[in-house]
Amino acid sequence: MKTRRIIITVLFISLAIFNIGDIILCTLGLFFNQDVSSAMLPSGIGVSLNIKVLFIFKAIALLIFVSAVFILIKKLRLLITGDFFNLELINCFLKSGRVFLISGILGFITSIFEVINFVILKDYHGQDYLYIDSKPLYILLMILGLFLIIFSKALNKGREIQQENNLTI
Repeated sequence: MKTRRIIITVLFISLAIFNIGDIILCTLGLFFNQDVSSAMLPSGIGVSLNIKVLFIFKAIALLIFVSAVFILIKKLRLLITGDFFNLELINCFLKSGRVFLISGILGFITSIFEVINFVILKDYHGQDYLYIDSKPLYILLMILGLFLIIFSKALNKGREIQQENNLTI
């Protein structure tokens, strides 16, 4: 059990480091004109305000995602011990589900605006910083968020039934 916890902690720290590292590198490229990508922008051409705003929303969605994972990992000990009907665990699933859902919706809406920016406005410069292929990830986050919300409601119903059974005995 301790080995699993160590592996999960290492994976979470890796997730946080890589996400924050990507955000820092992209911020340097977008806002401080540092060449951090392999696709150098032609001289004199800057990144548009549209790309910068979209990046900010994507960065917020990624940070919200990392916080949702942190919320889940914090209460992992309750799940491992088998205390499924603990109110603290149920609230953790509900809260992290909502946070995953918010992150997925924000990221997906931002991805839609990226496509509009790319196709309609023909704004190609700086598009590398937005990871345009991330829509499936955001759909997955929304599904995961909804699943956790439904799961928390099922656990809460099970908790109520367990309490009723304990009272009738």
